[in-house]
Amino acid sequence: MLFFRMKNYIYERTKKFRKNVIKFRKKFDKNVLFSIGENCLADNILARNGLKSFSSPYASARSNIEYILSFENEKFNDFLNDEFLFYENYSQNNAPINKKYVDVKNNYHNSCSKGFEFTHHNVKDNISDRNKISKRCNRLLKLRNRNIIMLYHHRYCENTDLNLLISNLTQLAEIYKNRKNNVNIFLFTQIIVPEINDRYIENYIQNDINVYKFYTTKIWAGDDEEILWAKCDDDLLNSMIIDIKSKLI
Repeated sequence: MLFFRMKNYIYERTKKFRKNVIKFRKKFDKNVLFSIGENCLADNILARNGLKSFSSPYASARSNIEYILSFENEKFNDFLNDEFLFYENYSQNNAPINKKYVDVKNNYHNSCSKGFEFTHHNVKDNISDRNKISKRCNRLLKLRNRNIIMLYHHRYCENTDLNLLISNLTQLAEIYKNRKNNVNIFLFTQIIVPEINDRYIENYIQNDINVYKFYTTKIWAGDDEEILWAKCDDDLLNSMIIDIKSKLI
């Protein structure tokens, strides 16, 4: 009995030590990779490829670059302000939505343009969730002298002004560059094609933003997890993952 207790004690201590080592490395690693919306997909892609450093305030939310820019420019002052938090019956699980910024200049998927939705965190009435998101905001504000890589998924939406979207992402990059960080932003989106043989990737750099257009047959949405999480197009996404890894130092 004593042997098994000692064995379990050693196992738990070793497990805790390994976690602390990983946490220490992430804290001082020059490379910082995180997702910035518009929904959970970008975060999932980073995580399943072992590239995610931590969850940003945008990782598990529904938003768009215009909302993100507005809150970044005010340094998250009203991000969790009860005055602007409302429950909306059109949101997932009646999630709280920050309605301070609603109007947008560009076109986005309907789910990402009704205010900033805290899809998986009840920041209005759950103190633990509220503190968690607050810590994520402070973590971003404290980033200095890092090699930052952000991944932004623009949900499938017709009539988006991609030039405006890229311009807004460039403004976001400047915010972090002004804090003495090196910044690379990867933008990816979909264009739907009718046949499997029509699938391909178009990628280029515009205003220092790495742009990836994935020509695919299925919109990344719905209940099928292979499609929802874009795993059905991993063969195409892998090209972007390789390019993201090339930015690591």
